[in-house]
Amino acid sequence: MIKFSRAGWNNVIIFAVLGFILLINATHDNVFTSAENTEQQVRQETPILGDNAVVLTLTINQQIKIERIGKTWRAIPDNISGQALEQMMMAWQQSIATPVDEPIGIDEQLALLVSVELAGHPQALLLSLHTTEHELLIFNHQTQLWSVLPLQIYAQLLPTQIFGN
Repeated sequence: MIKFSRAGWNNVIIFAVLGFILLINATHDNVFTSAENTEQQVRQETPILGDNAVVLTLTINQQIKIERIGKTWRAIPDNISGQALEQMMMAWQQSIATPVDEPIGIDEQLALLVSVELAGHPQALLLSLHTTEHELLIFNHQTQLWSVLPLQIYAQLLPTQIFGN
């Protein structure tokens, strides 16, 4: 048997444990990740405006503009204001959509076009909103991806009073 001092054996044990930890970390991804898990991770729910997005302006069909003024919001034309406008903008920032495959039979002319200028992004995020009987479909023009939200969220994203008059 090899003769080591007490400090020598401590070093051997330390390096053996480090080697074992490195071995576990190196094989962890291969053992616990499969093709199914990877596909599920790609299809995970994501915020419709992106993580931690700071909205500067939101324009609906080039007719209604909502802009940030300090910590509050202003709508032009002034059809919605106060708490209702705050809740609407909070819904835009917190709504999480599920990616889906491209739906069949969607008429682009019936889409509601929403342009969102985000802080730190050079160009506006362009979204097309399509409603069906049961869901709200969102097409992101930059990523060319479709996502879906429950239809009830539509009333939170675009309350009826915003289209007033």
